[in-house]
Amino acid sequence: MATEAVWQQRVTASWQAPGEDRQERGFDAALQRSGNSLTVVGLSPMGSVGFSIQQTPTTIDVVNNMAEQMVIPPRFILLDVQRAFFPWNDTPLQNGERSEQQNDELITEVWRNSKLTKRTFTRLDQRPEGTITITYTWGNPDWALPTRTILDNAWFGYQLTIVTHSETRINAAQHATTRSESIR
Repeated sequence: MATEAVWQQRVTASWQAPGEDRQERGFDAALQRSGNSLTVVGLSPMGSVGFSIQQTPTTIDVVNNMAEQMVIPPRFILLDVQRAFFPWNDTPLQNGERSEQQNDELITEVWRNSKLTKRTFTRLDQRPEGTITITYTWGNPDWALPTRTILDNAWFGYQLTIVTHSETRINAAQHATTRSESIR
């Protein structure tokens, strides 16, 4: 079963449109996995909710409180969160590599010391071309998520750097324990 928790994160997106300089934009976020629902909340510079995306077994709800258009559409944000943090296989490896086909994609994972270090997604029909590559750095071995995740989306030409700076576990009695790490 996936860990139920709330993670506080800093997300930095970078991209380059044809003929333009490389751009970068960052925001603070919270990610919560509870039961069968996944919630992503992006915070404005003042700490208010800029957008929220909640996925349940039957619906996906998106609320955008920002005046400007979101750089990455909510659907892609949710897909990126799932690709980066969803347990695609319930059995972790001690060390090694494995590949499996799901939803017309080949998913390959590399494991070292029982921690996921790399995951790639390649479309079997090669449309769009390229690979989504995700690399993981584990600064806190007790956490369910890595402290640094880099998602390089070659399909659509952007990169996300996600720094997780705290994890609050939610147990069955709804009591929470918080672990924090300073960002370096």
